Amino acid sequence: MRSIFWKASMAATLLLSGCNADQRVAVEMDRMEQSRPLGAETSLRADVSVDVGSLEIQGGSASKLYALDLEYDKASYQPESNYDAASARLTFKLESTHKGGIRTEPHANRLQLRLTETLPVTLKVNTGVGDTRLSLSGMRVNRLDIESGVGAARINTYDPNPIVCEEIRLRNGVGSLDAVGLGNLNFRVLDFEGGVGGANLDLSGAWKQDAEIRIQVGVGGILMRMPRDIGVRVTAEKHFLSGLQLDNFRREGSDDYYSENYNKSKVRVTVVVKTGIGGFRLTWI
Repeated sequence: MRSIFWKASMAATLLLSGCNADQRVAVEMDRMEQSRPLGAETSLRADVSVDVGSLEIQGGSASKLYALDLEYDKASYQPESNYDAASARLTFKLESTHKGGIRTEPHANRLQLRLTETLPVTLKVNTGVGDTRLSLSGMRVNRLDIESGVGAARINTYDPNPIVCEEIRLRNGVGSLDAVGLGNLNFRVLDFEGGVGGANLDLSGAWKQDAEIRIQVGVGGILMRMPRDIGVRVTAEKHFLSGLQLDNFRREGSDDYYSENYNKSKVRVTVVVKTGIGGFRLTWI
């Protein structure tokens, strides 16, 4: 949990560091486009890191492994993009050059990244300050790791994932997280950690297997929506400042709660909840 707060603090510092009233840094916008055709790869790993700016990731064309379109302020930021053919790994970074001065215009960095829908994809995203949007419909998601500092994050998956997603890791610093259709990702484990801010986790979708969900929250509320045909067991360590709201559950023992349909359900999900100053609510779709 400490890493989330530390990351959020460092990200905010990027916007405030070096502020000298006698300096004015003009924005110098530039553009970078890059793509790679689909070859003999059997999978793709994409590691994406953006210090400041908006990020959009979605599925791409059948003929390309990836395609990126970047608009950035070259006066204060430096992009770096590398592809390792031996490991089929794309690494992209947009980092601050740490130049001092007060910005005369808002930060306008914007990255659009399209990834193959043909191959299994392992996606790792790390953002500092800015909004993040992932549209995963049509992609073959093998693993998903998202860490955001300050800003809103949105994830949607409207079509079933054709393969098993081994793990989803979501880390949110300061800001909101909205996710729709997480059940379509066909995951085994979902691990969410929130710092300051709320999250809406919609788990609608075509569930194919049992799963485990781990929720850890610092300050903020979590609303989880679950399809009515999924059996759910919730294990919660209830903090005295936390609120636990479970619709249509029965309590067994000191920390375990079972949905009324648990024994009859074909798919069952275990939810482990640890909250700080905030609350957790599970309701039905």
